[in-house]
Amino acid sequence: MPLAAPVFSGLLMTQFTAQGFTGAKTLQLATAIGNGVANYLLASAFYQGVGIGVGVGAGVGTGLVQGVIGPVTGSNILLMMTAVGFTGPKAPQLASAIGNAFSSFIMMGIVNSSSVGVAIGTGTGKIIGVIGPAMASSILGMFAAVGFTGPKTPQLASAIGNGICNTILSLGIVITTIVGAGFPPTPMSGVDIGKLF
Repeated sequence: MPLAAPVFSGLLMTQFTAQGFTGAKTLQLATAIGNGVANYLLASAFYQGVGIGVGVGAGVGTGLVQGVIGPVTGSNILLMMTAVGFTGPKAPQLASAIGNAFSSFIMMGIVNSSSVGVAIGTGTGKIIGVIGPAMASSILGMFAAVGFTGPKTPQLASAIGNGICNTILSLGIVITTIVGAGFPPTPMSGVDIGKLF
């Protein structure tokens, strides 16, 4: 299933409810974060890896993002919240809710790749192109769109954007299955690059 903002917003609402966030603006918060994060990832997240397999040639790969763990993502967001002075009594619960929702969301994304050098095999690599401040700007823009314009919204957007991007860059791995035309059974390695959808 490709990444879609409404799906992330729904996951956020589930996690917000589980953490006791039931205020009148909770849906707008979930919508803003969902749209800001999903739109940014769809525009900016690329995959770069190495293909290993058999057959000199080219192939196409399909894979998933793995290794992004909810509690770790939440901890990274909370660390960023503390760094920017967003330290209210419910900050740990908010960070945990966002981290857990994001972990479930990113695992739904599909990576489509093109392999050069390997026709049949496996690609392994990382998501690249995600930058915390840029994701934060996307989230902040969505906050403004839903009417969240308080004095701490830039700090919250910064904490979420940087926390999520730090987690993707440090823990996220992609494994693709490459299928194409080549000359088996020659062992080969090559470049596997693509896009997160």
